[in-house]
Amino acid sequence: MADNPTIAEIKAAETQAAEAVQKAKEDAAKKLNRATSDAENSLKEARQNAARQYRDKIRRAEEAAEAKAKSVLSKREAAASFIMEEVMKKYGSSQA
Repeated sequence: MADNPTIAEIKAAETQAAEAVQKAKEDAAKKLNRATSDAENSLKEARQNAARQYRDKIRRAEEAAEAKAKSVLSKREAAASFIMEEVMKKYGSSQA
């Protein structure tokens, strides 16, 4: 019976099937590793983008606050100058 070609064909088919299953498992593992790596990279990029956007918003808020502070100081200085000029006009200079 060892010479039976059907048994040899069955054994060859079993070997081919086992090899196909092993290759499929290897391919699946590669795809899973690649997907995991892609997901980790996407998460890393998202975190970096979020941090960059946060820093940009903070920078813009600081710049706006600085501009507002300069504007307020400029208006106060102008008011102080105006008051001083009015006092000088009304009461004269103390240097006299």
